[in-house]
Amino acid sequence: MAEFIINAEVRNRVGKSDAKKLRAAKKIPAVIYGKEISPVHIAVPAVEFEKTSKKANRNAIFEIKLDNSESKEVIIRDFQKHAISHMCTHIDFQAIKHDIPIKVDVELEFTGSPIGKKQGGIFTTLCKRVRIESLPDNIPEVIKLDITDLESGDSLHVSDIKGDFKILTSPKVALCQVSKVKEETEETVAEGTEEATAETAPAEAKAE
Repeated sequence: MAEFIINAEVRNRVGKSDAKKLRAAKKIPAVIYGKEISPVHIAVPAVEFEKTSKKANRNAIFEIKLDNSESKEVIIRDFQKHAISHMCTHIDFQAIKHDIPIKVDVELEFTGSPIGKKQGGIFTTLCKRVRIESLPDNIPEVIKLDITDLESGDSLHVSDIKGDFKILTSPKVALCQVSKVKEETEETVAEGTEEATAETAPAEAKAE
């Protein structure tokens, strides 16, 4: 079910000139598209959208109530923002049906503190989101991954993700790792010291 409601009006005119007038009136030009429906061009109140979207997660479901008494359930597929004001200047909404899977990107959230950090390792995030295919109501806000048991030298891959959805990102993609940086650094310093000693030894002998 839709988590948020947005009121909008159907646009009878499209184009740069009309879009400019809408923005001047503090409205955002937008379009609703999807399978088996013709694109619907709409105008969304800017203030209302900004307030509502701040409460929503990346793949939240919105109900758009149109001024012609129709309504559409959608997700935000894309949007553009002004380079200076950072206000939204255009929105692409994708119409959804609750029994038809859709493809979306979902953020990753790593929880816990890896054991490997106590072993001198450094935790590094390698991937921030993955692409999945899921029924709209089953899309998670975030995908949580417990990293507590990761030791120095361990890593997690897409293949380690479990959930009630289909993962489209390659299972071989690394998500995070605990690197053996401290050990490597110590070895490098030791090698550098040995090399420096070897290089200066002849010079000291010659000076004698």
